[in-house]
Amino acid sequence: MQTKRRIIAAKIEGTEGVAETLTATETGILVTNGSYTPDIKMLPRDVLLATFSKLPDLTGVRLSKLTFKAEMIGRGTAYAAGTVPRLSPYLRACGLQETVDVTGGAENVSYQRASSGIPSLTMAFLDDDGAGGAVVKKLIGARGNVKFSGSVGGQLYAEFSFIGAFVDVVDGAQLTASYDDIRPPQLLGTAFTVDGYQSAFSAFDFDMGNTLAGIPDCSKDSGYRGFEITDGDTRGQFDPEMVKVATHDYYGKWIDGIEGALVVGPFGPAQYNRIGINAPNLVTTNVQETERESQMALTVNYQLAMNSGDDEFVLTFS
Repeated sequence: MQTKRRIIAAKIEGTEGVAETLTATETGILVTNGSYTPDIKMLPRDVLLATFSKLPDLTGVRLSKLTFKAEMIGRGTAYAAGTVPRLSPYLRACGLQETVDVTGGAENVSYQRASSGIPSLTMAFLDDDGAGGAVVKKLIGARGNVKFSGSVGGQLYAEFSFIGAFVDVVDGAQLTASYDDIRPPQLLGTAFTVDGYQSAFSAFDFDMGNTLAGIPDCSKDSGYRGFEITDGDTRGQFDPEMVKVATHDYYGKWIDGIEGALVVGPFGPAQYNRIGINAPNLVTTNVQETERESQMALTVNYQLAMNSGDDEFVLTFS
């Protein structure tokens, strides 16, 4: 039985749906919970015959899905055009526009929603075959969705879900992955404010809520040129402790539709490995009671709404 040893690699495509060659340069992210799911449409041939027996089904259009959870880590060195977070291609293919600020001594890379110009990926899981090679499970023309989640004392994670055109599973060479020797920043000693109030919480998340649709193309073996993001709706939740209404009126802000800024961090012990999140218009959409270790708390659901457009949040590596 093979040991589950898996490397993930991805590269932005020069032409949508045309496979790029993946090398060790395109590895380097740390992931858990990786899953590969092919989805091939089967076409029954329900024709009239002088028997109850059936003709064999045909295979139609073919897509695949890759899902995984990745640690969010900086680079540990000044950011530049060629030195961006390892997650850069994945974030960009989930509809996040990348901006690199090379101001000396304050270099950073920020991401916020893009509604156009979203690149596609060639990406693959390379599963160790136990003999020095790999079983290569590849997608092309892939785009996806990402959900961010974190808990007090833990890392910030990006939970990705990609859809792409199916490529035949083949045996191939295994890549030698290269990882940065950097510890992920943790949610400790940092700001988490909602409408200016520092909330005591145990966990939070928000999901870009991307909708994806296939681009049919009969010239492609899979029947798809790729997949595109057609919509998005960023929403999430957190679990603050219960406090007096005079301290922070979670229910009142929900009822009155009051918008307030969400500020997380920046957190992390060292420059070039810090992460911050800023959202101008958090709108509460639901508040319910819950408990944390016999302590009264709330589950607050929220929407991150636009300011002028494509700016409902900014994720910054600094």
